[in-house]
Amino acid sequence: MSTTSDAYGPRILTPTAYLDRAELVHGDRTAVLDEGRRLTYAEFAERCRRLAGATRRLGLEPGDRASVLAPNTSLPLEAHFGLPYAGVVLNALNSRLSAGELAYIVGHAGSKVLFCDHTLVEVGRSVQAEVEGLELVVHGGDDDTYEELLAGAEPHVAPVDDENTLLSLNYTSGTTGRPKGVMYSHRGAHLNALSMAAQAGLDADTVFLWTLPLFHCNGWCFPWAVTAAGGTHVTLREVDPARIWRHIREDGVTHFNAAPTVLTALANHPDA
Repeated sequence: MSTTSDAYGPRILTPTAYLDRAELVHGDRTAVLDEGRRLTYAEFAERCRRLAGATRRLGLEPGDRASVLAPNTSLPLEAHFGLPYAGVVLNALNSRLSAGELAYIVGHAGSKVLFCDHTLVEVGRSVQAEVEGLELVVHGGDDDTYEELLAGAEPHVAPVDDENTLLSLNYTSGTTGRPKGVMYSHRGAHLNALSMAAQAGLDADTVFLWTLPLFHCNGWCFPWAVTAAGGTHVTLREVDPARIWRHIREDGVTHFNAAPTVLTALANHPDA
């Protein structure tokens, strides 16, 4: 249980309180379906707190920044809770950008660690080469260092003393110049997630498919919103109509967010 919440709810507004509650109320229910792997809320919370502990082993302190470069897998989901648990500022990167563009953002954000999916490791290494002192942690594949890092870490939660402190640092597309950092506070993310859960009608029976990029405005705060409702996250490494229809059929998907082009592709697919 976090020091910022108890059985009656959060004392300081932070979205990690939603995972505290989900673990308490829905501990045995499925939190994440990730490429054939199933995590309960108790297991998911443990991994997120171990990630927080791992950041300490990496030398990160509250207020430091860490970047995440990954498709919609369990890695960015865990980072949306594990990094805030540690007081580390989350910088979720657009995986469609070039190495040069990413290096600018990582350097501007002041990130000390880059958590990178194994399919993007070459891009990650290029970014590392351009950003002085950047440490690279690889998730998945033959070069995985993430799981070893979690296994050797103790669960950790740093207290949030001020709910207006920085939680997440997102970057604009840079259409009129260099990308600009957009700051989310603990309080702002908590309240926005709550409004998303209410607006979308999320509840404990929700099965949410991650068609929306988790790097886009922190997935519109749905990582925290779905967790607040005690629903299930279903990861999606790439937007593929056949795979989306399979998840809908087999996993009972109730909610997803998608651009019109994705909806058109789904409507025109043979499984429609």
